Amino acid sequence: MFEDDVQSFPLIGSIQNSVGMGFLGNQAAFAIANALGSRLVHAQSQFASAHGGVSGRTTAISDVNQFRRDVDFVVRARPAILHIGFLPKPMHVDVVASALHEFKGVVLLDPVIGEYKKGLFVSEETARAIRDLLVPMAQVVTPNRFEAEVLLGSGDRTLTEHAYLNGIFDLGPQAVIITSFARDPEKHRTTSLFSNGYSYYRINGPFFPRYPAHGVGDVFAASVAAFMALGGSPFAATLLSTALASRAGSSVDPIAALAKWNPLGYQVDDDRTMRFCERSNVESEMLKATADDGPRLKFAPPKNTIIYG
Repeated sequence: MFEDDVQSFPLIGSIQNSVGMGFLGNQAAFAIANALGSRLVHAQSQFASAHGGVSGRTTAISDVNQFRRDVDFVVRARPAILHIGFLPKPMHVDVVASALHEFKGVVLLDPVIGEYKKGLFVSEETARAIRDLLVPMAQVVTPNRFEAEVLLGSGDRTLTEHAYLNGIFDLGPQAVIITSFARDPEKHRTTSLFSNGYSYYRINGPFFPRYPAHGVGDVFAASVAAFMALGGSPFAATLLSTALASRAGSSVDPIAALAKWNPLGYQVDDDRTMRFCERSNVESEMLKATADDGPRLKFAPPKNTIIYG
């Protein structure tokens, strides 16, 4: 019997990298879960003393045998939602995929594969393992546009927004969130895409192009996991996480942002979430289907079906 069986405060599982300084990986997940009244159990796939670019930074990839024990511990704790982030090697992907066969909760996969500016963060073999082994087992996935193209095996940037979303949806997830799909540096706006197979949305929010914003993707994914653990739908969690990531600002400090902004309670109703997030300049626009780009589902899934089954 785990101490974490107490249901008053949702337990979130996190399997990804850890850092000694900054809000990345497990540290971002812990900070957000704690600030929102949830708890966290985690396993680290890699440790780094700081984010990339910091002078003197050191890194160490987790021993696979120790990693397997840590992952098994997280799964046995039975978190409501399991957030999977950066996995450095195919062997780490294999460990997580094997453990997921015993997991009965919600899996949120943030496939940390790369970005346009730097290219792949991991080997092609690792990227393939994430696509083939983990994406089909996840209920929610949060790739950026570059990562979505890697998962789709296509560098065709002329694909429509529906094509991106449907392509990832067809790999198995029940909700797809594609971050950093487009940016407008002049208006300081960034666009993400969302779909649950029936509803398709374009979500616009603020961003700060002058700053590197290390870890903003980790903050976003951790926020989605936290808001879903607190009863929000994937759509509501996406809107609130967009607002939180933008409010975290150039320093990417979610604790400071949540000290001044209280979203709790708004996550349980999509309409209230939309109105609340508009105050943070986060807006959603439904994508219209065409003859070539239609929804994958004929009927809307039951509300919060991912969370409650």
